[in-house]
Amino acid sequence: MSWIGLYRVPWTWSDGSPSSFRHWTSTGPTNSDGTLHCATENNLHEWSDANCDAPHVFICHQVTKKVSLVKMTTVTDADLTDPDISARLLQQLGALLTSQGWTDFKIQWKITPKKEGQK
Repeated sequence: MSWIGLYRVPWTWSDGSPSSFRHWTSTGPTNSDGTLHCATENNLHEWSDANCDAPHVFICHQVTKKVSLVKMTTVTDADLTDPDISARLLQQLGALLTSQGWTDFKIQWKITPKKEGQK
């Protein structure tokens, strides 16, 4: 069993956001003895209510995605519109991010058109 960060009255997540999704076991939350105010998840990903003092590991899962835009200026003789060069650069950037501890990310190029008069 693992804690999932869901608390009773009303059922809200540990960050204070409301819980609209539920995946209770077939018995649902029972609040036996009026002491089961926290939610756990079993290996079938079903939820149960439990006493918050019970020793379990805590898991956290974030569904929302965060998008970050990074603008870069390059000075190079390479043709960055060449798919092979672009793919290699993305691979190298991905390796650098991974080596710095980043996980579960996707990077892509968005090349903006040059303005008149730009080289």
